[in-house]
Amino acid sequence: MSKLTMAATIGVASLVAIYVASDHVFARGSEAGSVKAGAPAGTTERGFVIHTQESAPAETKEVLGWYREHLEFVPHLAGIMADSPALIRSYWQLQENLKQHGSLTPAEDNVIQLAIAVENRCQYCVAGHSMVAGSYFGNTEQELHALRTRSKLPQAKLDALRTFAIAVHERQGRVTERQLRAFYEAGYSRRQALDVVANIAAKVMSNYANQIALTPIDEPMKPFAEGLPFKEERRLVRP
Repeated sequence: MSKLTMAATIGVASLVAIYVASDHVFARGSEAGSVKAGAPAGTTERGFVIHTQESAPAETKEVLGWYREHLEFVPHLAGIMADSPALIRSYWQLQENLKQHGSLTPAEDNVIQLAIAVENRCQYCVAGHSMVAGSYFGNTEQELHALRTRSKLPQAKLDALRTFAIAVHERQGRVTERQLRAFYEAGYSRRQALDVVANIAAKVMSNYANQIALTPIDEPMKPFAEGLPFKEERRLVRP
């Protein structure tokens, strides 16, 4: 069974438990096994603080608590974003708005966000979205492989969605009539075209934050960073 298949089969919580059992520097329910209570998990090479729920500003503790509840750990990206309540709350609320009020399915949202992360060559977000693709968003292994390798998606509708999202991203929204018509002919609507913009906005926030801070990959995500054509060696500096 491949590592990508394993995540889709056993889910994120079980994958985290495997890392705990296999002696990685990682603790279930906290951000790092060697981190002192109330202290940040560390910093990035550029000095950006990676907060734990305990060390985060008061305005962002709720958000980090959500990550810990749903993923059983606080990703380094969330810990870094937590230093800016405006950024992390915007990112988190946007993702929640897409889930609660969006017109696309979770699998379609992830097609867009993973495709944009690949276009932006963001190793961290590609690994993260790959890790939860099956268990959280409902993508198939075939869809995940196609997204990571920029190959044709097995469903024509999803392939049209990715093509349109990349066009919107690359052209800063200035898509042609032909590109917009192809999106509609694939079965999508004007409302869904605008939800594509919302998904791209989410990845602009996370992809750009990762590149500015040089976010190190979390242990559970590392298998999903393997095999990518772009690789970033980033170091977690312990306190």
